[in-house]
Amino acid sequence: MKKNILLTVVSAFIAILFVEYVIGPNWLKNHHDIPDKVSVDLYKKYYKRLHHLRHFEDWYYKNGLIYSTIGEEHINNDFKSTVLINGDSWAENLLVEKGITNQTINEELIKIKKKKKINIINSGTSSYSFSPTTVQLKILRNDFNINPDKIISIIDHTDVGDEICRYKDMLEFDDDKNLINVRPEDKYSAEVFTVERYLSKAIIYTSNDFNIVKFIKNKIFRKDIKDNRKYDPICTFTEIMRPIEIGLNENEYTYLKEVTLRYIDTVFDDKNVEKLLFVVHPHMKHFTKEYNFYFGDFLKEILQENINKDKIVLLDFKEIFYEVYFKGDKSKNYKNIFVSGDAASHLNLSPRVIFIKKAFNKL
Repeated sequence: MKKNILLTVVSAFIAILFVEYVIGPNWLKNHHDIPDKVSVDLYKKYYKRLHHLRHFEDWYYKNGLIYSTIGEEHINNDFKSTVLINGDSWAENLLVEKGITNQTINEELIKIKKKKKINIINSGTSSYSFSPTTVQLKILRNDFNINPDKIISIIDHTDVGDEICRYKDMLEFDDDKNLINVRPEDKYSAEVFTVERYLSKAIIYTSNDFNIVKFIKNKIFRKDIKDNRKYDPICTFTEIMRPIEIGLNENEYTYLKEVTLRYIDTVFDDKNVEKLLFVVHPHMKHFTKEYNFYFGDFLKEILQENINKDKIVLLDFKEIFYEVYFKGDKSKNYKNIFVSGDAASHLNLSPRVIFIKKAFNKL
């Protein structure tokens, strides 16, 4: 009897060891893109302030979830200037393409960096508009000691819908009405950036618990999500582009003006900032007249009386489109500039190189 009990205990112990040290690691390795603990801690610290950081992908764990330094890991203090590039995926795609370093553009930026002896920081993050970018700029200054004297802010027309639909109700202010946070979606949300859902899983995977405990916690978490998750997003692409397609109503115009001016004020809170370059580019449907709002025109309207207007430069690619991409030949097909089939009208690689070189020349 004692022998059978001992055999059972030993067998159970061996089974637990097998599950813990063979099946467990294999389960984690094969089924989950697990961030390192540093990345998890960074996300935990900042996602409630920025709504979301960059994607949960290996490239960003290694190269920066909030910002990336072009050419080397740290800022070169011997250089005379530091340029920050911010914006949404138009800025982020200067860095990375489908999880791989965008080597072509990276090499161009390194050439610019060496020739002009400037540091280049890129904080572009998918779907950022002026509200998260405003908070991000404060974090870069206060927490990472990044104090650019020149800023290139790349504005995409999806920013308008993102600002109005995705962020407007998520803004938090201090007692002096300074924007301090852009709240994230909750873990049951149907929206694109459900950070808390993935982060909750990542915390389970990177904890110090035994693998069998991680497995049980993960099963409980997945059931909770399955039982409570919402499946009908509000901020669809159609809704994001609605203000661009039909134009802004009075309240939307007032709100967009408010967040744009708030961003500008934040930029020039640092008296060492010499120049802010806004870069605006048309989408394909601006050419077909299907879109009725153009951000470049909006900026020209609201910046006329701004106290910092002498330090603000607008690079409007609608005005120089054929000159820049086709040497003035208006018989060329504008569609060749854009990624085929991309509703968000991102640029092909070669035009993207021209795009960023033109921005630095303007700067």
